[in-house]
Amino acid sequence: MATKTQVIPLPPPERARRRPQVVLVAPRGEALRNFVYSDTLRVLSENSRVTVLSVVDDDQILSRFRSQAEILPLRYYREHPAVAAVRGVSELAHFRHLWSEVAKEVWQRRIDEAETGVQRLRRRTTNAFAACLAHQPGLRALDSLEQSLSWRMRRTEEFVRLFSKDRPDIVFNCSHIHGPAAEEPLRAAAKLGIPTAGFIFSWDNLTSRSRIHTPYNYYFVWHEKMRCDLLRIYPHVAPDRVIVTGTPQFDFHFRPEFALDREDLCQRIGADPARPIVLYTAGMDTHFPEEHRTVEAVARMVQRLPMRPKPQLVVRTYIKGTSPEMEALAARKLDDVVFPQVLWTKRWLTPLYDDLAVYAGMLRHASLGINVASTVSLELLLHNKPVINLGFDPPGSNLPHSMRYERHLTFDHYRPVAESGAVMVARSEQELESMIHRGLEAPATNRQPAESLLREMFGDMLDGGSGRRVATTLLELASQDKGRAAHA
Repeated sequence: MATKTQVIPLPPPERARRRPQVVLVAPRGEALRNFVYSDTLRVLSENSRVTVLSVVDDDQILSRFRSQAEILPLRYYREHPAVAAVRGVSELAHFRHLWSEVAKEVWQRRIDEAETGVQRLRRRTTNAFAACLAHQPGLRALDSLEQSLSWRMRRTEEFVRLFSKDRPDIVFNCSHIHGPAAEEPLRAAAKLGIPTAGFIFSWDNLTSRSRIHTPYNYYFVWHEKMRCDLLRIYPHVAPDRVIVTGTPQFDFHFRPEFALDREDLCQRIGADPARPIVLYTAGMDTHFPEEHRTVEAVARMVQRLPMRPKPQLVVRTYIKGTSPEMEALAARKLDDVVFPQVLWTKRWLTPLYDDLAVYAGMLRHASLGINVASTVSLELLLHNKPVINLGFDPPGSNLPHSMRYERHLTFDHYRPVAESGAVMVARSEQELESMIHRGLEAPATNRQPAESLLREMFGDMLDGGSGRRVATTLLELASQDKGRAAHA
C-alpha cells in the first residue's frame, strides 16, 4: 500500500514534443487476455507509445501484438527473506482486521494445518503478534516497514535504469494479485516519481486475498461496490484515486468477432449442435476436492432427463488445477458428456486468443450452467442463462468443514449473488436434479432478479467497453503533470 517515500527526481519531460508513454506490466498470463487481447492495447497504441513488460515469452502468443507495442520480458526477482517475513505478518494482521469469511478461514487454517506441536505453537504466537497490529495505525506502520525494506533490499536495478531512460508517463499493473514479478517495476516507478496504477483483478480480491503492498497512485476496479470496499479497507486512499472501469474480461461476450454460431462452436468442442447443452464449469481441484464425483452425478441426471432431444453435458475443466480423477473421468468418454480441450498454455497459465471465442460461445449457446460459486455465474447471467450453484459436497465424499462446498456461497463477495434469487442454489442431489429440469424447461424463471443483480452490481459498465475505458483513463492520467510525485 502506498506510503510517503523519498522521490528520486526526474528531469522535466518534454511532453509537447512526444506522445505519452504508457507501460503495461503483465505479470501473469490472464493479464494478457484482459489488457492485450482487449481494446486496451489497441486504443493505447493509437494514441501513445506503449511498452508491455510480460512474463509470457511465447512468440506464438505475442507476435500478433508486436506492431502495437514494444514487448519486453519481465523477470521475477524473489524478495529478500526479511521482506517476506514482514509481509507475512502484514498479511496476517490485515486478515485479522478485515475478518471476512475467507480471512477467518485463513487465520484458523494456519494452525489446523501445522504438522507438529512446535509448529502449531509458533503459528499461534505469530497470529497473536499479528493480532496486536490488526488496526489502521499498525497496518500502516507495517506498510511503511515493508516498503522501506523492499526498496533497500531490492534485487535489481533493471527497472530503475529502464524507466530513467524512457521516462514513461504512467506504469499500469494489469494484475495486482498473483503476479509477484510486477513488484520490482512498480516500486521502481514509484521511487522515480512516475505515476502508477493497479487493476484489482477480480471481484473477490479485496475480501479474500492478501493486503495490497505495492504502491499505487490510482486503483481501477470492476464496479462501485468494489470501490466502496477498497475505500473502507484502505481509508487513507483518496476517493478520487479509485476509478470504476468495469472488467475487460467480460468485453469479449459483447464483441461480434467472438460470437461463434452454434454449429461452429459445436464443431470446435465436439458437441452436437442439435441438442441442448448443460455447461458444467469446474473449479480448482485444491479448492473443490472430489469434484469429479459431482460431475458423474450430473452426467447421470442429464441422462435421466425425459426431454427430447436429450441434452448433453459439456464440462469445462479448470486449467489451474484439474485432479487426476477428473482427468480419468474425461478419458472414459462417457455417453453424452463432452470435455473440450481448454485452449490455454500451461506455462504462465495463459489463455490463447482462440479460447476467447470458444469460451464465450459455450456460455452463449448453453441452455443451463452449473458451478459451485464462480465468476462464470455472472457471465452466464450476462447471456440470460439459468444458473445453478452447488451448496452441497460431492456425493460419497467426506470433506472436513474447512473444505465444504457450501462455504463458498457465504463468502463476502458471493453471498449477495447466492441470496439475490438470480441463481438457483441446490442443497442436495435431489434439489440439483429438480433444478436442472426446471432450468431447461423454464429458463426465464430467474431472469428478473438476474437483471436486477447485474444492474445493481455493474450499473452501465456491462457494455463491452471496459478495455477502452481503461485505455482512455490511462491516457488521461498520463497527460496530467500533477500526481507525478504524490502517492495515494
